[in-house]
Amino acid sequence: MSSNSTASTASIHSKQLHRSRSGNGLRRSYVIPVELNAKLPEAVVTTENVELEAKQTSIPSVSGSLDNSSYSDTLSSTNPSTTVPGPRNRFPACHPVRRAPEYEVRELLRLSPMAFFFTGFLPPLFGAVSSIIVALTFHNDEISNYNWQCGRARLPSLSRIINLPVERILWQFTFLFHIPLRLVELGVGFFRYGRLRSVETKSPRFYTFARYCYAIFGILELIFMVALSIVGEREAIQYHVIFFYAFGVFATGFFIVNVICHANSLYYLNPYGRKSYKIKKVVCVLYVISVPILLGAFLLYWKKCITFMYDVFAIMEYTDVFLSIAYHSCAFYDIRHKVIFSIREVKKPKRL
Repeated sequence: MSSNSTASTASIHSKQLHRSRSGNGLRRSYVIPVELNAKLPEAVVTTENVELEAKQTSIPSVSGSLDNSSYSDTLSSTNPSTTVPGPRNRFPACHPVRRAPEYEVRELLRLSPMAFFFTGFLPPLFGAVSSIIVALTFHNDEISNYNWQCGRARLPSLSRIINLPVERILWQFTFLFHIPLRLVELGVGFFRYGRLRSVETKSPRFYTFARYCYAIFGILELIFMVALSIVGEREAIQYHVIFFYAFGVFATGFFIVNVICHANSLYYLNPYGRKSYKIKKVVCVLYVISVPILLGAFLLYWKKCITFMYDVFAIMEYTDVFLSIAYHSCAFYDIRHKVIFSIREVKKPKRL
């Protein structure tokens, strides 16, 4: 018996370890092909023997698909000291699980990701387009062909457009309306980037730094956008200019760190991750290119009195607004079929 088992053990030849990589570059699998050349006359394995051994060793059999780490849950219920890596153990929970009978949970409101996206995306898009159209159609004489110290400017800047009474109401109402939803989006992105960091990230510390910059730059971008919308040229032109350029700086920083976090997280996975990443990268590059053109055109008009440079400045202002809206539209791919927005009332039941 011992000689047969020794011979059978010696006859098992393992080949070289093969490593395969999936197409997205984030998951790895290892395949070890094994060749069995000798027969095992006494070690006959049947399904009955496997079931008997499973019962004796108290190893639960798992059938069907492994969803939500059911295998690790089954093993932990059998032996609490056993820890098996699974989807639930890989990402630590950031919210406590509250369910019956310990708590009474009542859902007050649920929004689908698409409803949440369009509620936050369409108002600023409508406000920007309608403000420009109304200004150029009905108030063209008030904002176009005005004479400044360096000559006549033919195109109005965005700051002059949102200073008009009707256009200002459209701009402020639509842009300020979407601010709370943008804050929710920032919070969701910050926590999900923390939970979905790729295992192949070359510098986890730099990724964490970019993740915190994502939250800080995003909040400062919103603060200065609100400031330049409320404080216009006619109230305080110097503060308005400062708020405008501060908004541009933090928006650029937010775009860059968002692209970095996206590329080094599971956001990059298909079906929508790569498409969203490509759009973000293209828009970010265009935005970074447009910023020095906008700043240079403004300085050339005021310092060198080159008249047509103010028209270039106005065109770049319009372009940057729509590039910013296009960048934030990538949230459509980032949350689609991935996030559920729900407001629930949780309380402990009354004990009789």
